[in-house]
Amino acid sequence: MPKHVFSAVTVQVDRLTSEQYEENDIGGVVDLIEVIRIQSSGPTEAARALRKKLKYGNVHRQVRALVILDALIQNAGSRFQKAFADEPLLERLRILARDDTVDSEVRQKANILFRQWAVAYKGTPGLERIAALHKELPRTKRPQPQQSRIVRQQDAEAAREREEHSPPPSPTHARRPEPHHAPSSSSSRPVALGNSAPLPSSSIFKRDKKDKKSRGKAFNLEKEKGQLLETIASANVASTNLLNGLQLINREQQRVSDNPEVMRRFEACKQLRRQILRYIHLVESEQYIGGLLNANDELVKGLMAFELMDKSIDDDSDSDNELSSSPPVESAMAGLRIQEQAPAKPPRPMSIPMPPAPTPSKQRAAPESEPEEDDDDPFSDNNVVKTPWQEKDQPTWRDV
Repeated sequence: MPKHVFSAVTVQVDRLTSEQYEENDIGGVVDLIEVIRIQSSGPTEAARALRKKLKYGNVHRQVRALVILDALIQNAGSRFQKAFADEPLLERLRILARDDTVDSEVRQKANILFRQWAVAYKGTPGLERIAALHKELPRTKRPQPQQSRIVRQQDAEAAREREEHSPPPSPTHARRPEPHHAPSSSSSRPVALGNSAPLPSSSIFKRDKKDKKSRGKAFNLEKEKGQLLETIASANVASTNLLNGLQLINREQQRVSDNPEVMRRFEACKQLRRQILRYIHLVESEQYIGGLLNANDELVKGLMAFELMDKSIDDDSDSDNELSSSPPVESAMAGLRIQEQAPAKPPRPMSIPMPPAPTPSKQRAAPESEPEEDDDDPFSDNNVVKTPWQEKDQPTWRDV
């Protein structure tokens, strides 16, 4: 696969989206327009560079990319308008305005531009798809919780802990159903995270004695109500902190898992979700179960965002799915087969009937009678003046 073009256009976009420019500063866009115009691949390279900033950049770079894109649409000319709006960029813009994991400031900026473009470019040739962004949803399917490796591991570990430490269910007591993020397949192997797995004991009798002691303790909501409310509040704060931390990372230069602060917030979310899953299984009061389920959803959102963003640029490029809505050319032509031998030619006719040659007797006969010509008619055939065979030369001037 050929590598993408990397020239002065990409360098200019990287410089203009840096922190040295204010969010709404368009002072350097004129130079970018000149660089785009002198290159044949300028519009497509600018669109690709801006799309990278929208996907991998931090909040400042994402806002700057939107501002620069708006300035280019207005001032870069018709050639840019007809070539820049490819499907990967449009899909990235749709995701930017609709995805909950995107920073609220970026989403607000994108939606404002969408409404402005809908009014400014309605009916403009070449910008129909830009004008329709305000009413379109992302076409890329969002990953579901059961597709997350981290969520599946935590759910499996929580289920195993409940089986080991909870008493057998009585006929009159129904167990609370699992949250909707439970693993969809029983083949997923439980993996211990942190200190969630029980420590091995040197004696099986000591472990059985400890399990019996823990099973004998009943959950008391009144005693643990304070801890429960504190866990819910901490979970909401931790999930928000994790999402904010992910937005501050420039993924073009650093993976999120390489940032110590992000990893600290990530581990905090995992530990808090273990406690939330325990309370969801034990609490029966409708007064608290709604808050517990909401806290679990927020933690799942943060954990999935971390897992989704913790990919290298090579493994997470939009270029691999540039035609996600339409099949690629190779797959579209997969069912076509070319015959090894050319089809047989049709037999050549031996003789072609020719029309009969005209005979003098079949020549067109003259009209039966022609009107008599008037001698006084200056346009009659009798007054035709013959053209001389050779025209005389015109007189020329001679010096005397």
